[in-house]
Formats: sequence, C-alpha cells, structure tokens
Amino acid sequence: MTQSTSPLQPTPLRARQAPLDNYRMSERSLHGDFGIRDEHSALPNAAPHRHEYFQIHVQLQGSTQHFIGDVCRPVEAGTVCFILPFTTHFIPTAPGSRYFILNASLAYLLPSLDVDLQDLAHTPIERAPELAPFRFQEQIDFALTPREMAQVEALCNAMAAEDAQRATGATILIRGYLLQLIGLVWRHYGESLMHWASAPASSLARHPTLARLQAYLKERLHLPVSLADAAAAIHLSPTYLAHLIKRETGQTFLECLTSRRMAFARELLLHTNLSIKEIAFRCGFADEAYFGKRFRLVTGKSPSSTRAELRNTARV
Repeated sequence: MTQSTSPLQPTPLRARQAPLDNYRMSERSLHGDFGIRDEHSALPNAAPHRHEYFQIHVQLQGSTQHFIGDVCRPVEAGTVCFILPFTTHFIPTAPGSRYFILNASLAYLLPSLDVDLQDLAHTPIERAPELAPFRFQEQIDFALTPREMAQVEALCNAMAAEDAQRATGATILIRGYLLQLIGLVWRHYGESLMHWASAPASSLARHPTLARLQAYLKERLHLPVSLADAAAAIHLSPTYLAHLIKRETGQTFLECLTSRRMAFARELLLHTNLSIKEIAFRCGFADEAYFGKRFRLVTGKSPSSTRAELRNTARV
C-alpha cells in the first residue's frame, strides 16, 4: 500500500526492521472479493509488505518509486503498477499525490482459473493473459498516455461508485471495468508483454518437479538444506534430483540453493535496514564473512556496496 512521506526519504529504520506484513483482503478491504481506495481513504502502510490478493496502483498525480522484488521502478503521473499475490513491494506516497489502489481476489478477477496463488507467476500467458501485467511488472514501466489515463481514471471512478453501493449487478460491472483497465494496458504494452512471455523462463519454473523444489527451498532459505533433504521432500532420489537440476539449469544443487539465497539477500538489502549479519543469518549463513564472500562471488559486489547502490537509486 502507501505511506504519506516523501519518496526521496528512505523507509524509516523501525519500519524496515519490522517483520513483513502479509495482508488478507479482510484486513484491507470492506469486501472479500474487491476493494478500491483513493488517496483520501487509503490505509496507512509504512513499510514493505505482501498481500494474498492482486493489487493495482494507479498514479494520477505525483512522483514516487515502486520497490518490488529486488528492483526499483519509477512511478510518475500516468503510471499503473501491478502486484501479484505474495510479492514483496512498497510504494511510498509523495505529498500532493493522487492515486487509486485496487485490490481483487483471484476468485473474483479470474473465477475460472484453477491455479494455486504460488503458481501464478508461472501460468502460461495463453491461459490467462490478464495476469501478464502482474507477472512482468518488474521488467516493464506501465506508463500510459494522457488519453489512456483519462479512461483509466473514469474506470476507477465507476468502480468506486459501484463498490460504494454494491447494488444488484455491481460485482459484475466492477469486474468488467477492472478487465477493461487491464485491457487498456495490454493494448499499449502488448508487444512488450508478449516479448517477456516468450523469453526463456527459468528451468526451475518450467519443470513441474523443479517448481516443487523451488517452493520447498523458498520456505527454508534460513535453514541448512542438503540435497538429501530436498530430494526426500519432493520424493526423488538425491542422485536423480542432482542430475535433473544439472540437466535443466546447468547448476549443481548447491549453486541453485545459493542463487536463491542471494536473490533473497538482495530483497532484504533493498527493503530493510537489517544488519549484514542478520541478513546472512536469514539467508542460511551462520558466518557473516562467508556470506559476504559468496554474495560477492555471485553478484560481483559486496552486500554493503549493493545496499548503498540500491539506496542511491531510491533517491534519484
């Protein structure tokens, strides 16, 4: 969600050190299927967070940034931001900004799509093209023309009016307006969305067995994990799992695990003020010096210089 501070100021230390909130629809919207708020009714949120629902942020006025995953995207007037469920993100609010925040459950946005929330990022674009802007938000800045933005604002106002009344047929109309909004972004950025959809995906995401491995590792990045542990969890022999990872990714199991830990470390460096020692611990490293060595080997930079670079980016 948002915070009423200048985007040129770093996130408060106390907020960055707090655990990430993971919101449910019932905590942020009046209804369990859809909710919309503007700058006057938006609920305060002073730190990076996640939520179990889809979110769309429509920036009508003012400039800020969107911290999502381990990247930072610019948000100018006319920008629409898309956030998948359970994605860490944060959009600070600049004084004088005007915006809408739309929340929608999967069952409401795409009632016929029978997919686990954790698998949305890997759903083929042909099966659910509506997901594409959410999937590729970290690669594309969805900046619309003034004419397109006027249409988006009109759609948001229509959704807000219907949501306030919830008269007969309101949920159908709101869904229609919501899909029109996504369709407008698709019309403008369809070529870019198709490009990213056709780009070679991570082999870990493409292969069902390795997707299960990915989910297993995601929950245990702070713990010691062996090849034998992982193989047992997904019901394979260690030899076969090692062979599968090497064949599909070109990496060893340890390289695969380290890569995921380094990605998580970058996320913590961007979104928190945790010490390097604490980040090392949360990424499964008992020794800070060894973590720094591995981080530098994988990324080419030290954790501290990476944090400084990310902070400088946030101030641009």
